[in-house]
Amino acid sequence: MNEHEQDYSWAAVKQNMKQLFTWTYYKEGFSGWDKQSYLWLAIGLVAILVTGLPHGLDGLSILAMVGGMIGFTCTLAITANRRINGLLGFISAILISIVAFHSKNYSDIVMQLVYVITLDLNFMFFGAAWQKRSIHAMNGRGWRIAATTFVVAFVLLYLMDTQIFTSPRPVLDAFSAAIGVTGATLTIAKYHAQYWMWTLQGLLSVSLWGITALQGDANWVLFVTYLLYLGNDVIGLFFSPWSRAASGQKQESN
Repeated sequence: MNEHEQDYSWAAVKQNMKQLFTWTYYKEGFSGWDKQSYLWLAIGLVAILVTGLPHGLDGLSILAMVGGMIGFTCTLAITANRRINGLLGFISAILISIVAFHSKNYSDIVMQLVYVITLDLNFMFFGAAWQKRSIHAMNGRGWRIAATTFVVAFVLLYLMDTQIFTSPRPVLDAFSAAIGVTGATLTIAKYHAQYWMWTLQGLLSVSLWGITALQGDANWVLFVTYLLYLGNDVIGLFFSPWSRAASGQKQESN
């Protein structure tokens, strides 16, 4: 069965959801990662805890820490090409959205909701089929998808931040979220170039949450979390199944 014949039927959905409650699902999800990913996971979880604990254990700080830790693990699962990223992303998106709402980063909430719909639920329902599909090097179709997604997302998010809500950081908030939406689109289509989008989105989110923390609207946990995302982006670009597959395709085309 090739990638165009993968099973996206209702029976496949039920099978995928049933597997969420099995030990095999989690064993498969956390095994077979590259050593760099395991090491970065350990470093990242410790860094998030060290950053979050000095701010106390109030409700918002706990949500930021737990959401950051699960979200960080989710990004590493994507890099390892593991469908468990759907479940992890679903949980972290809800927690981070609550923190983002409190911090008035409204486009970040939309970005998290887009992640839930396009990535998390998709992987939870059709994760087995997605995982078996081929990873692609970037091509003309991929660039058209990326450009169209970004322009539409940025315009809509900026209008939301300025006309519907009053965000204190509308341009940075909308731009960062639009890049994230573009990265999610390329992830669904399984383009290796998603990691260039995630790298740029990580830089923008580091800036967004750093400014947010300086302005007193949140603590530094999500700032550190997005710094850790950047480390995962480097792994994804150069030391992962995505990079090896894309390099192989380029060599074959030459």
